[in-house]
Amino acid sequence: MITLTNFNYFSPEAMTDYWSVSQFKQFVKCPAAAIAELKGEYQWEISTALLVGSYVDAYFTGDAGAMGRFALEHPEIFNSRTGALKSEFKQAETMIEAVKRQPVMKDYLFGDHQQIFTGKLFDVDWKVKLDVYTEDRIVDLKTVKDFNPIYEQGFGYRSWIEYWGYDIQGAIYQKIVEQNTGQKLPFYIVAVTKEKVPDVAVIHLPQHILDTALKVVEAKIDRFDLMKKGLMPAERCEICDWCKQSKRLIEPEEFEIEEA
Repeated sequence: MITLTNFNYFSPEAMTDYWSVSQFKQFVKCPAAAIAELKGEYQWEISTALLVGSYVDAYFTGDAGAMGRFALEHPEIFNSRTGALKSEFKQAETMIEAVKRQPVMKDYLFGDHQQIFTGKLFDVDWKVKLDVYTEDRIVDLKTVKDFNPIYEQGFGYRSWIEYWGYDIQGAIYQKIVEQNTGQKLPFYIVAVTKEKVPDVAVIHLPQHILDTALKVVEAKIDRFDLMKKGLMPAERCEICDWCKQSKRLIEPEEFEIEEA
């Protein structure tokens, strides 16, 4: 298996050899699209919202050169005519300042950044890359639209933490770190919103929440791993861009009016 570094962590080889939280969540959305990404046939859209989050993450990595590298890798954050930051990234600067005004947030963002750990969970190999790691806790920095509940088909309104799978992320991080250190560390989210006036929070996810999330992973990972290895057909969601792009019509479908 590939030896992971900061340079190859997101490489196709690493994605093939290891499971990650992001890959697991992609399989939850659409296994077929996740498999297509592994094969180099499809790439999930890198939205402006994701770039804003990455911009804020880069600032708080503790690496003095991170912001410069981010700017070189993503020239699209600048206005091509004036060279100034686009409005979304000016808002990201406002978010950064909102975090910096909070001593407790700065305290929770202090530690070792971008620490990589690997381990085996439910008989498959996993990789994790922690935003902040100390001997006392695991911390992840999140940028979100707001802190309001979000509607999800089949579930109803859920907390933004559950909707985005951050409870699953915390559970896997905690377990893999425990395998490497022998310590079951608490998991915290340091969060800032993308609102005009950013809201901020430091949130501890209780152990029972993490334990429940880990059971979700356990229930799904065997089937997902069979799909990833090509031993089982990858299920299609028929909703995402990949499923639309790769759809092959065979025959007409019958129109029905659903009963209210």
